[in-house]
Amino acid sequence: MITPIHIIAAVPVKIIFPKYFSLWWFSIVNVLIDIEVLYYLIKSDWPVHRFFHSLIGVSVIGFGCLILSLLMTRNKIAAFYGCIIGAYSHYVIDGFSHNLWI
Repeated sequence: MITPIHIIAAVPVKIIFPKYFSLWWFSIVNVLIDIEVLYYLIKSDWPVHRFFHSLIGVSVIGFGCLILSLLMTRNKIAAFYGCIIGAYSHYVIDGFSHNLWI
């Protein structure tokens, strides 16, 4: 899984905008998206990047986590950016690194 690379890429954003970006929610979104990969790797069933690595799939997880984060977090702006940037950056990075758009 490549989730650690996604999270490392977000650290500069957290350093530059500490009050406006939740690395916690960014990480949760990325891990949830990559659970799909782990599931299909365990089953040895390829391709491992399926629904939750599509634009609709990352949107489902991103907005699902956003709703949850708004109920649980005081800093709603940081949670919003963490969830949304987490979901769509995962889609873009995996699209390039795993050739998902071919």
